[in-house]
Amino acid sequence: MRVENRRRATVVCCKGADFLAIELQDPTTGKRMWSLPGGKIEKNETPEEAAIRETLEETGHFVALRPALEKVTQYLFDWDTITFDCTTHWFAARLTKQEPIPVDDEAYLLGHRWLPVANIDELFAYHPHIRDVAKELATTT
Repeated sequence: MRVENRRRATVVCCKGADFLAIELQDPTTGKRMWSLPGGKIEKNETPEEAAIRETLEETGHFVALRPALEKVTQYLFDWDTITFDCTTHWFAARLTKQEPIPVDDEAYLLGHRWLPVANIDELFAYHPHIRDVAKELATTT
């Protein structure tokens, strides 16, 4: 399996007792999973800009970041026959507009939904690192 380094930005956005999640389907394995809005930091883009852009592209929601709640971690993630060595900038965020705009993103993005923070352990059991950071940021917002 190929390994690639990836600089990413991810958002944990809560509304009441729920958090914003995206559902993905691995193009190779077909495995479906819940994840958080986020993705690759593009050339000449800050982690903050990437987090806001990715959230809008994947969910249609406009968010504002809470910079005091940024966290940077490193972990491995398997996706589409590649193991990504991820350095991820995690941000807690809040909605700036209640109504999302339509989403037209990659085919592997199945949609987004507000899910209960209380279910983070179950929803992210497939990746304990993501689970732990999501829970930490969701419970501090």
